[in-house]
Amino acid sequence: MAAKEWGDWGARWIWPQEEQGSADREQQHERAYFRRVFELPAGIGKTCTLDLAITADSRYRLFVNGQRLWAGPCKGHGHIQYYEEFSLDNVLQPGLNVLAVMVVHYAGTTPFELGEDGPLSVWRSQKGGLLVEAAVTQGGQLVQELNTDSSWKSIKDRSYKLQQFPIIRWMGGLEEVGGDAALLDWTLPEYDDSAWLATGIVQPVRDEYGQLTPWQLARRPIPLLYEREQFFLKLMRSSSGVGQAFFEEGHSLELRNGDGGASPNAVLPSAGITIEAGQHFWLELDAGELTTGYLQLRLLGGKGSRITLLCAECYEEETGDDEIRRKAVRDNTKEHVLRGGYDSYHPAGYGISARMEIYEPFWFRTFRYVRLEVQAGVEPLTISSFSYRETGYPLQPEGNFHCSDEQYNQLWELSVRTLQRCMHETYEDTPYYEQLQYTMDTKLMMEFTYLLSGDDRLARRAMEDYKASQLPNGMLQSRYPSVLPQVIPSFSLYWIGMIHDHYRSFGDMALVNQYRLALLSVLDWFDQHLTPEGLVDRTPRQYWNYFDWVEEWPLGAPDCTDDAPATVLSLMYAAALEQAAELLAASGWTQIAGELRQRKAAVNAAVMDCCRLTNSLLFRDSPEATAGTQHSQHTQVWAVLAGTVDVVEGAALLESTLTDTSLAKLSLPMSYYLFRALEKCGMYDRSFGLWTRWLKQLELNLTTLPEIDSTGTRSDCHAWSALPITEFTRGILGVQQGIEGITIKPHYGELRQASGTVNTSIGPINIKWEIRSVTGQEIFHMKASWQTGSAITIILPNHEVHETDEGYFYKEIDISHLSC
Repeated sequence: MAAKEWGDWGARWIWPQEEQGSADREQQHERAYFRRVFELPAGIGKTCTLDLAITADSRYRLFVNGQRLWAGPCKGHGHIQYYEEFSLDNVLQPGLNVLAVMVVHYAGTTPFELGEDGPLSVWRSQKGGLLVEAAVTQGGQLVQELNTDSSWKSIKDRSYKLQQFPIIRWMGGLEEVGGDAALLDWTLPEYDDSAWLATGIVQPVRDEYGQLTPWQLARRPIPLLYEREQFFLKLMRSSSGVGQAFFEEGHSLELRNGDGGASPNAVLPSAGITIEAGQHFWLELDAGELTTGYLQLRLLGGKGSRITLLCAECYEEETGDDEIRRKAVRDNTKEHVLRGGYDSYHPAGYGISARMEIYEPFWFRTFRYVRLEVQAGVEPLTISSFSYRETGYPLQPEGNFHCSDEQYNQLWELSVRTLQRCMHETYEDTPYYEQLQYTMDTKLMMEFTYLLSGDDRLARRAMEDYKASQLPNGMLQSRYPSVLPQVIPSFSLYWIGMIHDHYRSFGDMALVNQYRLALLSVLDWFDQHLTPEGLVDRTPRQYWNYFDWVEEWPLGAPDCTDDAPATVLSLMYAAALEQAAELLAASGWTQIAGELRQRKAAVNAAVMDCCRLTNSLLFRDSPEATAGTQHSQHTQVWAVLAGTVDVVEGAALLESTLTDTSLAKLSLPMSYYLFRALEKCGMYDRSFGLWTRWLKQLELNLTTLPEIDSTGTRSDCHAWSALPITEFTRGILGVQQGIEGITIKPHYGELRQASGTVNTSIGPINIKWEIRSVTGQEIFHMKASWQTGSAITIILPNHEVHETDEGYFYKEIDISHLSC
């Protein structure tokens, strides 16, 4: 490859020599174009290989001889600038060739103004830059070097700016772009770039005296995102009519059929949709499901027109306030609208049938529906085609699930799709609103990924990201990468859970050893913030006192914790101490593990002394809460998980938790910990009564799972809600991966059959069970297969225990006398 070590880089960071930015905030976000033209002798072009390493501040899109290649770089952070490496065959030609790169540099970050200064999740320096280490080789011999230096040419795009939309302020705005006829075919070798200037050298890759540049290079740690051409599924409505009426009036648009291809009844896209001069026109298209992709318009004529592309997750009520959402059936167009920000494009008007004008927003968008709106200018505008390239992390789901309840099967499909849409260069809370990687969300998504694919590459980079976010006091940032730091103390404890989950799933002791010191620093922060009674004190004012989105907790925590310790934080700390002790004991640090368990016992004792309601099983949300204060399911569940009560008392406490309607209810994602508590206390069969909240989402015609189960939910795609992935595999199929080994313990509830594949540390495990009625008896049939030689413990519904390493198990038992 072109570059491997610091000393191997011959390239220099470059940027246009023109004046950088301006006092006008709208011009602080810059887009620049770069070209490097080179010539290859006749007869060798096609046999040459192009090796290159590339990165940019803040984002790039690479082209070779007009061919669109990849977007990057992979998101880094304040300590790492990732680069991509490629070895490309069949992209060069005899004669002229060109490397072309489009780069967007977002505004600086100090101090950061939310909504104005670009995406939170994209790290950047105060100045833009492009770095390319490239070489043409033939048969392993160097033909030509093409490293970035003053031989490259560049130009600024003065028409590019980001426009603010409060509804997606974390994303930093959307584009407003003017077409420029001077840039037509700028990615092709024959383009005349004589008006472009030689680039300026920003700085070398390294400094001889150890003075660090803003860009500390490291190879991309994850695969490239895939890009897949797609068409929209159907027309929802338009200014010319709804559905088929639109086509009957002579318009055309290429749509996708049920097999994913172009509709056989569609008119060729070249027929287009023509909007006459001065005419206003709009249409709304359905992608069929919520997705992420690069939108692309192909245009003819239209000088002086304005086009807007509004991406939306659903149809919803127009409330007049970006912060207030009212959603019902997501595809119901009656009295509902599409809400969101929009990209704007002003065509230059040079498009002709042989060479169309193309507009594509620089970064991918998230949408189920897109509203395309046109105000034609002084000449007609023809939309020749409108499509998109779906993109995302290349997750390969080998895990699967199917059962006798079709609604459960639909929930599984929604869960997998939701996870896929929230995986790009990092795990994401919402691909539409934020594209930020939060610890609570990410911990769950990592486990979902393990069960589906066994792929831990994105998970590894997430754990490393959070370690890199650590503050001098030991606390981790709650979202990272993020140019605007945020701290939620409880989220640091989820990071310890990530390491524990990874070791439980893969047994990778090297990874545990890598994080031991950082883990102890996190725990030390909590130890330093104990009250004289032994509880974790109230959250410091500069941090966010958040635990869960609960209707009764507008800012994510009960009111009684504003000025007093939150019981749940002490319990989460105690649970994390136990997880850390298990990891450190396994790594050989047994003495420290013993000390952590002593801390856990002391915290649990303090909770028992200070936080339990008198004459009740329940725990108060704070020692300051009174008997008349509302309490929550959260504190009760975490008391079980922290070992504050034993499993017998825990079962009684969970029974009260499930039946006491006065308790503040766990959200969809926080319910994961209720499932774990039920599992711990031998009550997992009670989980079947908890799926009502998920099943209600099916009635709303969602294609992914929402942030919260409320009409006021912001996001329709939030993978922390995709709990069917864990519960259907480790609960219904029964595959539980523990540090000590794997157990299969299926639960059937009202189901008659379930089957699937679960990825584990020993490879995939295939499970199938069904209940058959035979002569008045209910017979439970179960079979499982896995890699021979790996021992598994199987616990059947009648509590029979079998241990085998044969790689196959089959058993029939009578369950007529058992309750589900």
